[in-house]
Amino acid sequence: LGLPQEGRLRFREWGDAFLGTTEQTRMGADEALISMVAYMSELVEERRQKPGDDLLSQVAVGGAHLSPDRQIKLPITLVLGGWETVASSVGIQVHALLTHPYGGYDTAYAYLTDHPEEVPGAVTELERMFSVTAADAMPRRVVQDVTLPSGEQLRAGDLVIPSSDAANYDPRVFDDPHRMDFSRDPNRHLSFGYGVHHCIGRHLGHLEVVTAMALLTRELPKLRLAVPSEEITYKPGHAVLGPTTLPVAWSE
Repeated sequence: LGLPQEGRLRFREWGDAFLGTTEQTRMGADEALISMVAYMSELVEERRQKPGDDLLSQVAVGGAHLSPDRQIKLPITLVLGGWETVASSVGIQVHALLTHPYGGYDTAYAYLTDHPEEVPGAVTELERMFSVTAADAMPRRVVQDVTLPSGEQLRAGDLVIPSSDAANYDPRVFDDPHRMDFSRDPNRHLSFGYGVHHCIGRHLGHLEVVTAMALLTRELPKLRLAVPSEEITYKPGHAVLGPTTLPVAWSE
């Protein structure tokens, strides 16, 4: 993206405040958004006057057809979504791999150290089973009358809150959905959304997590939790689910 090094920690702080979901964080979220918009506005204008070879310059110069509001908020979205969800996914998936047996191994992590070719499929399955969504999806407005398979009727104008997590465990789509299966195919989970609400960074985010898992299982095959699993706490009041900290240890 081309975000200056000195701005990254600031975005981390703003992101934590902006993604807070509790009543107490509403004012902090508003302040964080104002700060991010002001900071990014300056960066976009700098790139417009003196473009470089980064993505921010492409938005500033090549995105001239976009409204000023979108030119600012698009890179903000890429920053927040680009690291928060990936970092949380790595934490969640490492925790899951270290605490679930698989394929005759004590842990799924140990299995992947001996079967590195299965890392991509493992990440996809873990995306299905352990989403980083801390709650169900945002409310959606029904645009036309529809009757669900259950017989329930939705009318145009109704508000609905879909649950991608529930859909990811639908036995009509996923055989034995509570069983971890790294070779599950097809694996059309909805953790990245669907249709017009499909995540723009889905492919990059998935690749980043696959790269991280491949690197970890190769370089640290003896990785293990440094504290009992039940002591691992998850971020409270945050729109993106993930462990607050994940203490680990390893040996040669």
